[in-house]
Amino acid sequence: MARTKRICFFSVGFAFNRLIRMRFYEKIFPKDVEIFLYTTDKYDGTSEEKYSSKWDLNRTKIFKTKYHPLKTLFNFRKFCKKNYIDAVSNLGHPFGGIPLIFESIGKKTKVLLYYLGDAIDYPKIDTFSKKGLISFFSLIPYWFLTKFSDKIATVAYNTHKKSPLFFLSRTNKFHYIHATVNTDLFISINKKLARKKIGILNEEKVILFVGKITRRKGGKLLRQVIESNPDIKFILIGKWLEKEIPRFNFKNITVIDKVLNEKLNYSYSAADLSFAYHLQGCQMGIVGAESLSCGTPILHTKRVAFPDSSAILRFNDDINEINRKIKEFFALSEKEREALKKEARKYAIKYLSDDTWKEKYLNFFLE
Repeated sequence: MARTKRICFFSVGFAFNRLIRMRFYEKIFPKDVEIFLYTTDKYDGTSEEKYSSKWDLNRTKIFKTKYHPLKTLFNFRKFCKKNYIDAVSNLGHPFGGIPLIFESIGKKTKVLLYYLGDAIDYPKIDTFSKKGLISFFSLIPYWFLTKFSDKIATVAYNTHKKSPLFFLSRTNKFHYIHATVNTDLFISINKKLARKKIGILNEEKVILFVGKITRRKGGKLLRQVIESNPDIKFILIGKWLEKEIPRFNFKNITVIDKVLNEKLNYSYSAADLSFAYHLQGCQMGIVGAESLSCGTPILHTKRVAFPDSSAILRFNDDINEINRKIKEFFALSEKEREALKKEARKYAIKYLSDDTWKEKYLNFFLE
């Protein structure tokens, strides 16, 4: 097939992490590539709507239409035909690939699916729970989506390794392209300055959590860590899914609903450590990448499929082990902790930055 010149991304509705990815694509795609975004009003009237005005993209032609489970398929197909689209890709859940595959029937449009999360290993994490069973049966449509796609990108290394055999497809169909971090945006700020900015005392020990407070983000373990470390201040930034993790309230926590992405580096830089652990798979996760980019070491699972570093405090799913890691960290001298900050920043630039992964993204989307 010829090189992609016009690519359209499909997203049923707005989510801030999708905006971050679109900004990245605008940054790396050559100027002769036209970028389109097709989205709908499905989430209007929800908490996501207030962020929908944040599609502050410079190159992307955005088209938003009324959502309908059936008409959206035909409307998207007409849109791509009218705009001579060469390739289509999903921004959100892989099941958003269904309109993409429908659009490609009888046409030469390339279908490029992006599988978020560790799709194949998801069910193993909580096999006998409701979510585990849903994840298991979700692999059936994943199998069909894979068969009708031209390329598959996986953000998780485990899924990438297992995909050819699991989906019975050729190896070169699968591309491993981890989520990147903008190391020009997430920079290290002087800790005293950052703490003054957000109102933290210099002598306080601080651990930061960013993201949704859910079971898969380690919500149960996070509660144990907070409860067993009353001398440490914990700052939690993000939504709280109380159906999964009942709200807890200890004296040593501060809960913040949202911080603008452009200001998060103050929070990361003000913290001593970030809790970047998650159950969902082997990927670093965007929180871990952002924290390291800001020079703040992270607490993470031993399952993460990235090189070891002194700035990544790995542990098993055990409260005693994580508390030992925390105690050892705070016992370090200021000089030793300053060295870890530098190591964290270097690690993010080397393994997680936009520049590190740029060519692999271009190869997946445009070649």
